[in-house]
Amino acid sequence: MAINHRQLEMFRADSADLPEFFSQAHRDFGADSDVLRVAKIKEQVVAGYAMSSAVERQDRFRLDWIAVLPDFQRRGVGRWVAGHALGVAESKSGRGVRTRHSEPATFFQRLGFTALPDGGFCLDFLPE
Repeated sequence: MAINHRQLEMFRADSADLPEFFSQAHRDFGADSDVLRVAKIKEQVVAGYAMSSAVERQDRFRLDWIAVLPDFQRRGVGRWVAGHALGVAESKSGRGVRTRHSEPATFFQRLGFTALPDGGFCLDFLPE
């Protein structure tokens, strides 16, 4: 099934309402996150992410987890959702986004993230 990305809608989410596929990632990696979003096609949650805001102004946000249902993977949904997360971080004056995870490396590298020596990835926003 081809996905028209215009079908995707982003919503603020509550951890209690996450489907099991996403709630496990949230319990494991994002319990202290303050930004939680899900992408829906019609009424079905197909992707989501959790992010922690920068502690200091002009600091990096932390992408705690990002996930896409298996049936919707490799169709650009993850890239679209990651773009949303980057936009949220930038709109809240973040200097960039950092991940704690070193996988999936190819996914993060294709988005422009740089691998960090201690694991994880980082993408800094260019100042205007």
